[in-house]
Amino acid sequence: MKIPETIEPSRGKMTTHLLSLQISPNIRTALLFAAAFLFGAAGWSGKSSLNFLALLYPFVYLQSRRRMDALSSALYYAGATWSVIPGSESFLGTRGNLFLPLLIWVALLAISSTPWIALYNREFLPAATIAATISLSLPPFSLVTVAHPLISVGQWFPGTRWFGLCLPLILILAYRRLGTAFMLAVLVGASLATHARFHRPLQDPRIVAVSTRFGGAATRDIFGFTLQGQEETIQRIGLTHPHTLILFPESIIPTWTPTHEERWAATFAQLKARHTGLLIGTTIPVANTRANRNVLLSRGYTERLSYVQRVPVPLGMWHFGDESNGFPLMLGYPSTIRIWDRRAGVLICYEQLLVWPALQTLSRNPDMLFAPSNLYWASGTIIPSVQHVSAQDWADLWAIPLYEASNR
Repeated sequence: MKIPETIEPSRGKMTTHLLSLQISPNIRTALLFAAAFLFGAAGWSGKSSLNFLALLYPFVYLQSRRRMDALSSALYYAGATWSVIPGSESFLGTRGNLFLPLLIWVALLAISSTPWIALYNREFLPAATIAATISLSLPPFSLVTVAHPLISVGQWFPGTRWFGLCLPLILILAYRRLGTAFMLAVLVGASLATHARFHRPLQDPRIVAVSTRFGGAATRDIFGFTLQGQEETIQRIGLTHPHTLILFPESIIPTWTPTHEERWAATFAQLKARHTGLLIGTTIPVANTRANRNVLLSRGYTERLSYVQRVPVPLGMWHFGDESNGFPLMLGYPSTIRIWDRRAGVLICYEQLLVWPALQTLSRNPDMLFAPSNLYWASGTIIPSVQHVSAQDWADLWAIPLYEASNR
């Protein structure tokens, strides 16, 4: 059923009749702004029970009647990404100085809302909504923006894969023929139907994800005593789990060098004899540069390989246009790895919050999803919870088990 709507003059102003209620354009805009902020803040609050609200923002945008209404996108992202301020304050080490974190947050809002505002067209609003949604799913936008509404599709339509991703877009395209009420009815009905038949896959007992509380001390340990103790802990855990694949967090060993290969050789031989494989998060220096690669090394009773993080955190790790420092962008690297004749998708930390790397990984139809992260810097914020919800959304959408290993 279409929403009846007419425009007529009243006291020198334009008013809108919406569901038999007379609403002025300014009040309508205020309501859209409030709804956008609410869906952003609640949907990305780190609470899985509220994450479904994020998908509703494009349908809020569809209610726009003038270009000013498109500014609701900035309110959506403001509610969804406010945690960037305390997070970047800690990550960049600017405690006590909020100028740079606020600047980063404002830049994120500007970049994220640009497609919604620039593509706004009242006459072709459904097409504009789809164009904004898709453009934010592709590079370059998808490399620097988070809180994409489509990430929560896994919450709505678990196990549906590409169909679940496309269904909201199809409904948006048919908005003017179907109307808001019918669209929402289809969304809710399809969600109930998929949840009725969905059962989250069980985890393989032979795969263990180990979370640690090493904090950030290792990166500040000048003499190496803390690092040595952490490496011994990792080795001890590995040697006490025969016939097991063990996933450790991102950067659990800050830097991996040929010296580490030599020092760990005896341990790797023992692990191989026990049929134990290790996946170790670390970084590897890039030869002849000051750049590094953030990787997940496979050692022991597994094929000897490494997964390279494709999209490091902008500014903090990835320096735009600078391939000789920091952690360069690695979009061309494989998005999955082979483990014990099975395909494992990998999303390291920041990649869990992005659409493009996740779709690259899931398009390979992995049998499982590994989500290592290093979040000691985000202690006291909702960022760890938001990352968990995002990773679970991706795994549920593809109906594959999720293995998370986090260092706090």
